[in-house]
Amino acid sequence: MYFEELVAAYENQHHEKNIFHDLMPFKVHEILLVATLYDSFIVEFDGALSEQIYGEYYQLSLSSAPRVTSAYTNESAVSLYEKNSYDMVILMAGLDLDSPLELAKILKNINDKIPVLLLLNNNASFTVLNIDCPLYAYIDRTFVWNGYSKLFVGMLKYVEDLNNVKYDTGTGLVRVILLIEDSIRYYSRYLPIMYSVIMKQTQSLIEDENLVETNKILRMRARPKILLATSYEEAEKIFTQYEQYILAVISDVRFKKNCVLDPNAGFQFLEMAKKRIPDLPVMIQSSELDNRYKAEQLGAFFADKNSNSLDLELKRFIKENLGFGSFVFRNPLGNEIGRANNMDEFIKFLKQIPPESLLFHAVRNHFSAWLMARGEIQFAWILKKYRISDFKNLEEIRGFIIQILDDLVRFKNRGSILNFDGNTNDHDSHIIRLANGSLGGKGRGITFTQNLIENFDFALYLKNVNVILPQTAVIGIDEFDMFVESNNLWHYAYEEAPYEQIKNDFIKGRMTQNTIEKIKKFLKNNTKPLAVRSSGLFEDMLMLPFSGIYETFLLPNSHSDFDIRLSQFCQAIKLVYASMFSKTAKTYFETANYKIEEERMAIVIQEIVGDFHDNYFYPHISGTAQSYNYYPVSYLKPEDGLCIAAFGLGAYVVDGGECFRFCPKYPKLDILSPENQLNSVQHQFYTIDCNDSQKDLSKGEEVCYKVLDVSAAESHETLRDVASTFDLANNRIVPGASTQGPRIINFAPILKYETFPFAETLSIILELGAKAMGTPIEIEFAVNLNGKNGNPDFAILQLKPLIRGADKNTIEFESYTKDSLLLFTESSMGNGKDETIYDLVYVNPSVWNRADTENIAKEIEYLNDCLKAEKRKYI
Repeated sequence: MYFEELVAAYENQHHEKNIFHDLMPFKVHEILLVATLYDSFIVEFDGALSEQIYGEYYQLSLSSAPRVTSAYTNESAVSLYEKNSYDMVILMAGLDLDSPLELAKILKNINDKIPVLLLLNNNASFTVLNIDCPLYAYIDRTFVWNGYSKLFVGMLKYVEDLNNVKYDTGTGLVRVILLIEDSIRYYSRYLPIMYSVIMKQTQSLIEDENLVETNKILRMRARPKILLATSYEEAEKIFTQYEQYILAVISDVRFKKNCVLDPNAGFQFLEMAKKRIPDLPVMIQSSELDNRYKAEQLGAFFADKNSNSLDLELKRFIKENLGFGSFVFRNPLGNEIGRANNMDEFIKFLKQIPPESLLFHAVRNHFSAWLMARGEIQFAWILKKYRISDFKNLEEIRGFIIQILDDLVRFKNRGSILNFDGNTNDHDSHIIRLANGSLGGKGRGITFTQNLIENFDFALYLKNVNVILPQTAVIGIDEFDMFVESNNLWHYAYEEAPYEQIKNDFIKGRMTQNTIEKIKKFLKNNTKPLAVRSSGLFEDMLMLPFSGIYETFLLPNSHSDFDIRLSQFCQAIKLVYASMFSKTAKTYFETANYKIEEERMAIVIQEIVGDFHDNYFYPHISGTAQSYNYYPVSYLKPEDGLCIAAFGLGAYVVDGGECFRFCPKYPKLDILSPENQLNSVQHQFYTIDCNDSQKDLSKGEEVCYKVLDVSAAESHETLRDVASTFDLANNRIVPGASTQGPRIINFAPILKYETFPFAETLSIILELGAKAMGTPIEIEFAVNLNGKNGNPDFAILQLKPLIRGADKNTIEFESYTKDSLLLFTESSMGNGKDETIYDLVYVNPSVWNRADTENIAKEIEYLNDCLKAEKRKYI
């Protein structure tokens, strides 16, 4: 029931946002995206489509911006495909490749001329990708995402270039760049970079064309096409067909020739190409450094695939070798009185210009024409159908236009991130951006959470509770890129150094002035405690969560000296950046078989949920909840879920403190007996100490916390709704904290007497999230009982997929005896299967001596290094 309503809201939102496509008098490109509701939201939201694609199309005045139609099931995809006309299909896939491949066959049988692209969620999907599968023949090209939003521009431009290259070369003499690469992972990385550089270059050319409009249009549409080949024969066919237009060739060394993997195919091709076009710029990219000498002999630029600066080398090669307007406000005489370069300036001038200037533009329909040119089609049409005579006076016209534009801004901001300019306070219900670039994994999950809250009316089902996302700001990955590059810190990605040294060098680094200025304005508007959290591209991925690998800092943000507040805030950001280069993070990258140079770090800043109590700040409840419980008890089922809650800050839960566990579906069921509850009671809780002292964040996350005994909360009067009292005389637990006796944090007044619908709120959110993501989920939450309008605030801090094994195994315990087992334990983390492990490092307990612990650790480290060097997976 809940999910159907959510899907209807999403479909309605997409319909509303895409109305302007239907009004445009020229043909638009149509894309069918088949993905889970969560994946569909992420790729359309995280700058992948709205900013990257729409922005570039309108900036370059290309023929039309594409419309994305989302299908959340195979059945709806087939139905849409049969009823409508699409230019391309993107099938998003994780570990389940059978379903998208079967869908590809169905779609190709309906119309085999429409390109069907397979998009793998991340590198883990390669483990189940079988290119020899007969169904794989129905896929035209495969890409891998890994959270890099610009890949979608590359995918769309790739399809666009395939369709346009023949006409464009013949008509406009457009040049062609040939990329020869058979690795899905690498060409998924190259194409976005190449298109980004080329589009920026084209944009600069357009800006230089201020006089001749025809030249301007030609430059805009005449950017070089990029054609991808994965074999010698495919590359040769492209080269022969477009030889006179070839601008450059970028080639791998080892790929198939005559259906056989040839270790020198790249050199053979470039030798042929250089003979036919002697001055042709060529580049060899290879993971084998011995090929550098051969490349230089051939006169080719060489790039090492394993280099941490491969992206920069590719950009350098392209740059070195491959060599609409403002609204002008006027008075009735035609003299300029102001110029607006964007919508904000346009609205500002509208409020200030003299009435006679307003009349001058209104009678000539200038406002409508400018909005139409900027792609604001539906609002331009609204203005266009009104006449001056429809209004009482000019001020009424002014108010009407401003109201229309205000509605436009609100409409466009729904479900989006606002670029923070320091002048707006309208971020209570929006996420704001302090620096550009991808939001990273955690940021994507948070934005999806915000979008879910906006599209589902929780108030219809939950009374007396506010489901919210805390005020959130994001620093995109662009700031990270500029920070590590301008401060020469990338070398720590491949150099070993003490973590203290890394942290010190990062703290000394300078952030960009533009971001610092925005941070200053942001801090002046926000005086509550703030959480500074990591959001790497790889965080919260389905198979490799990177959870807990990077740092998080909870800042009091309360120092009386603003400069100290600013310094601590910037220091926290830099230390989160530094944590990506810690030994812990590097080891995880190696274990996960990911390259650290492919990771980028965004920053998520969230206002911490809670209230001030004396000099301390904390929420009444915090914790995590899962939609799937691996260890249900009594009559509970796995899909009933599990919640782990604590009093105070959620760091107490993460650090493994004694917490209260309950099932959201059956909150009145006590999982533990009264005696066991008393033995596992929460004795301490975490707070933020908001005194005026300056904290040294380089000492670690723990300096942000102040640990208090639960008894300290008695004076704060915050235990009433979260605690019970153990009645020693009658050996029972009494809900509430009004009587004498040991306190037990079990949230009984809320769960058993439902002072607010805590469990029901959890159940609805878990159900919606799990169905939207297409997988079990985990959320982090915090509750402030003294929320808005006198109701509790239930804040969703994070929503992410719950990590589950790729293989579903059912173990028949009765078929095993202890004597037949290599290892037996009564405490485990679920079951799964991994058939790639052959080695076991074993410390024999019969000869183990506590005094030799340090020597044993050194031996284990030595064996660890040896096995890693041999690339042998082990336990």
